[in-house]
Amino acid sequence: MNNQVVAALSRLVARGYVTDGEQTLTEILSGIAHPAASGWVLSNRLLAQRPALSDDQELVLALLGLLPEVRKLWLSIMAARCQEAGQMPDSGVLVQLITQLQGAAAWVESALPDAELAATPHAAIERALLGVSLEQASATPRLARILAASFALQSGRNSTLPAMPLIDASGMQANENWTRGRLLALPGVSVDGAYVLANSIGTPDTTTTVNWVFSQPWALLLAMLTYAQYNWAAEGRGGLLLELSPGQNAVQPSHISVLVQDTEGDERQCGSLAELILRVLDHLGMHCFPERPPPGSLDTALASLIGPLLVKTVWRYQDGASGQSGQYLIHPDFADACFRLPGSKVFNRTGRFLWQTIRIVAEQWRRE
Repeated sequence: MNNQVVAALSRLVARGYVTDGEQTLTEILSGIAHPAASGWVLSNRLLAQRPALSDDQELVLALLGLLPEVRKLWLSIMAARCQEAGQMPDSGVLVQLITQLQGAAAWVESALPDAELAATPHAAIERALLGVSLEQASATPRLARILAASFALQSGRNSTLPAMPLIDASGMQANENWTRGRLLALPGVSVDGAYVLANSIGTPDTTTTVNWVFSQPWALLLAMLTYAQYNWAAEGRGGLLLELSPGQNAVQPSHISVLVQDTEGDERQCGSLAELILRVLDHLGMHCFPERPPPGSLDTALASLIGPLLVKTVWRYQDGASGQSGQYLIHPDFADACFRLPGSKVFNRTGRFLWQTIRIVAEQWRRE
């Protein structure tokens, strides 16, 4: 373990991608990160450990714990802490440690003969990441979490992960961009855009509306939503409604309700726009970065995207009549553009599966 490895893992965790031309990270990341042409892409196997850890620094150390020579030293420390806890009158301390360790408790049990409370050769790195070296008593809860995450990662690396294709910045190759395992950065989150989908910054005003939508993943996903609604309505057999309750600002709504109609036209309110999007991403096998947000938080984040969709005439807002809720629909001009080049290439070829997935998920949501 050296500073270069630590810096590379920190970048992977923070930005979603890291270059590794010399393959120095293979021993750590094989089976738990997606290989790419010249590096590694963060996977959901890694993201799944984030909620159990207090910060990204603990996640980096959990990755370093996959190196047997590093893990052995940390297990010796934890074994000594467990022995120490076992000698206390209150058995609850030991029980709490074992509970925190989860599956890693088996590792610690095997390390009991080597138990030792001594600083490791990596103490400087530990202090740089955590502010304390791991043999210190104050670091014990963090070490327990780190080892538990290392155990979970080690146990889940039996199968290899598929290589992640480079993102097509134009957005025309939607089938390559919106692929299983891909990360979609939450609005406003900064990432490495080579392999993680994210809304670009500073799009020129000269860009056509269609090309703007293609280059902005969140705009494309929301455009696909109203395109699915448009096609579904044309069939006259059920449908999807995006309603705004009275009293909200249509340009920056805090909550858009999703209603799904059956073939008879009966409406059922299913939830919010954010809930629908999270279900669609689950169906696609894609994941939010840096973590899966609660629906309420995502609804708040999506509010800032609605205004641009209205200004660029991708969506339109229709006021409700006689006290009814207003609705969001696809703008007629944009609907026409979806049937002309280059719109038809994405909406009816490379990205067709996106709006079809939205409909499948909405129908299933209603049945539930």
